[in-house]
Amino acid sequence: MSCTSIANTVERGGTAVAKGHSRSALLWRAVEPYIYLCFLGFLAFEPALSPDGRWLPTLLLVAVFVPIYVAAVRWQGVAERGKLYVACGAMATLAIVGVAFHLNVNATIFLVYAAASATRDTTAPRALVVVGLALAILAGLFFTTDYPLALRWAPFLPVLLLVPVIAVTQLLDAERERHNMRLKLSEDEIKRLARIAERERISRDLHDLLGHTLSTITLKSALATRLAPSEPDRAGKEMHEVEKISREALDQVREAVRGYRAGGLAEELSGIRKTLKTAGIGFDMEFEPVDMAPEQESALALALRESATNVLRHSGATAVRAALRAEGTDIVFTIADNGQGGGSEGNGLSGIRLRMQALGGTFSRVTEEGTTLTVRLPKRIRHTTAESTQRK
Repeated sequence: MSCTSIANTVERGGTAVAKGHSRSALLWRAVEPYIYLCFLGFLAFEPALSPDGRWLPTLLLVAVFVPIYVAAVRWQGVAERGKLYVACGAMATLAIVGVAFHLNVNATIFLVYAAASATRDTTAPRALVVVGLALAILAGLFFTTDYPLALRWAPFLPVLLLVPVIAVTQLLDAERERHNMRLKLSEDEIKRLARIAERERISRDLHDLLGHTLSTITLKSALATRLAPSEPDRAGKEMHEVEKISREALDQVREAVRGYRAGGLAEELSGIRKTLKTAGIGFDMEFEPVDMAPEQESALALALRESATNVLRHSGATAVRAALRAEGTDIVFTIADNGQGGGSEGNGLSGIRLRMQALGGTFSRVTEEGTTLTVRLPKRIRHTTAESTQRK
């Protein structure tokens, strides 16, 4: 994935980012726009306080506005941006009609909804245009309406303040979403390149380890086959050499594989440090030299990766601390952040818990004053019968 394709994906909107959100975040994102409909209660002031108590014009305005607003909420994709702007224009028109025809002077609130909808997932130039149009409409209504000047400030001043604030807030949210998307796409690209480099390294190592050895085994086996009828003793000697060489090759392969696994935690720490730094989160670690089996190190690397993912997505933390130490007969690994804590244990953490239990260890999670994950593993793990047989 090139830089150009990453930029194109970012410009297409927040679809890819949404995949990384938690279920609660996605639910809030779906419900949030409808919660703001409660501010339509602002329209009730005029009929409630007027002597004639005319509710019908206000109810008509609300009846027309709600379907338009719901449609604007649903039109979130880039392909539907034109429809969204039409809906926002309709909301602004409703504000003009409500004030100009004396249906309800507080119809200026519709400008707030229009500006909020138009600046969702937007860029700075678009937000500037939207704010400018909204304030121009507001100024036009303020100076052309024949409402008493003393009564105009109440419906107009809140809108004057809210429109720029909402636009800036929406713009910052959109920029954060785009930044998170770029971060995620960059991480995926780095991981893809790392996998390619790792595959190439493994192929080179295996070629170096086995190329000459397999050639030697082939030659000695062919020689033993030719010598077997006439010189069986020498043929047997050659086959003993083949067995010795194959055992040495097997030991070399096992050592190489053990080396691949042993680098897991160090590589994970390096990648996570860079990722957290990019996200503006401090990372501090305190690691003691601890002897552990490859499968233990792999499990700890996965636990570190899952905890860092949760910090980036959910915690709102500004600092993360990791520590690895030996306590008696246990290896203790902790990851703590200063985020908001709370929340339920998702599938990722449940998988980590099961993995640690399979290795004879424990996994605990504390969500007071941030989140602290603690893993305890025995220093020595019991190898399977199959492994023991192979080593013999």
